[in-house]
Amino acid sequence: MKLKVLPSSLREKKRYILFKVISESPIEYSDLESAIWNTLLDFLGEYGTSKISAWLLKDRWENATQTCIIRCNHLFVPTIIATLGLIERLGDTRVCIKILKVSGTIKGCKKIQQTFKNSK
Repeated sequence: MKLKVLPSSLREKKRYILFKVISESPIEYSDLESAIWNTLLDFLGEYGTSKISAWLLKDRWENATQTCIIRCNHLFVPTIIATLGLIERLGDTRVCIKILKVSGTIKGCKKIQQTFKNSK
């Protein structure tokens, strides 16, 4: 028996946030991922983190430009931005996260990410 697909009107709306990591030295994706999850859990707790439906898109991490895309629920975009602003260190490296674009589609964020990649 096949499961019924949830109609699009009942699905949660998503937003994609493109951000750039400004740091003293290049950072690895795994360090960034663990820092974001730890900060979300510290700031919002487990229940709050589950409500925002945040998901870091690993295939959208650009090591050369230090940019990445995170997906979240459309109601919690300001919460994600505030949480990213709380990250100050990754290990011994000081970092600052700059939000470049918030988009309703991943295509809009990819376009901006490509311009950063081409300008390097």
